[in-house]
Amino acid sequence: MIAKKSLLFLILGLALSGCRIDDTLCEAADCIAPVVTLKIKLVDKVSNVNLLSRNSSFKLSDLTITSTAYSSNLALKIDSTELNNRYVTILSSGTETFTVKYKDSAPDQIDIRSKLVKSGCCKILNVQSITLNGNPVCPKCSGVEVIEIRK
Repeated sequence: MIAKKSLLFLILGLALSGCRIDDTLCEAADCIAPVVTLKIKLVDKVSNVNLLSRNSSFKLSDLTITSTAYSSNLALKIDSTELNNRYVTILSSGTETFTVKYKDSAPDQIDIRSKLVKSGCCKILNVQSITLNGNPVCPKCSGVEVIEIRK
């Protein structure tokens, strides 16, 4: 009788202190490295024309972007998914500073501050702030952020 009660308490204790169903499901989750997508729009400060437009003389070699997280220039990609807008798309993997240099213009600094937060089974990057040359870009950053740089 005492052995049965002890066994019952042992089984009950193991059941209550064991893995939750969520933990078991999360073991099968395929988490990818969290990143934030930034879209940089270069605009002529006099004419307000997008310098990345199809009719412009822009070449990717006119632009360099470096990051404090990496020692070399980033690989740049033109995002032309929107009909009337073109952007340079870069990925941020955390808190870092980007230096954007267009032709002979003065360089611009984009500072991104973010932290990892748990979202379901995986972690995501929660962007706290983005500044361009010390000026806030978004008060409450969410999703894909467009940063307009006037040259």
